[in-house]
Amino acid sequence: MAGLEKAFGSALRELRNQRALSQEALAFEAELARNYISQLELGSKSPSLRTIFKLCKVLDVSPSHMIDTVQHMLSVTEPTADIARTSNSTKKTG
Repeated sequence: MAGLEKAFGSALRELRNQRALSQEALAFEAELARNYISQLELGSKSPSLRTIFKLCKVLDVSPSHMIDTVQHMLSVTEPTADIARTSNSTKKTG
């Protein structure tokens, strides 16, 4: 599940940066704490559905766009993780 949180965090950071918003500005507009935005972007926290909707409203994207972005990031990073797992298991057995 950690990959999902990291992908969400990357998508959030990307969308925030595209809109030239600081974490503080995003947090203020979404009525959230700045450190919570930081934790989301780092992938150390999982957002609630309510939080996703609040963030998307401020970022002017639909929640489905946010989810599509997260899904794309997962599809890009998962093959690398699979290769690393295969490589590690080969080293252990080989």
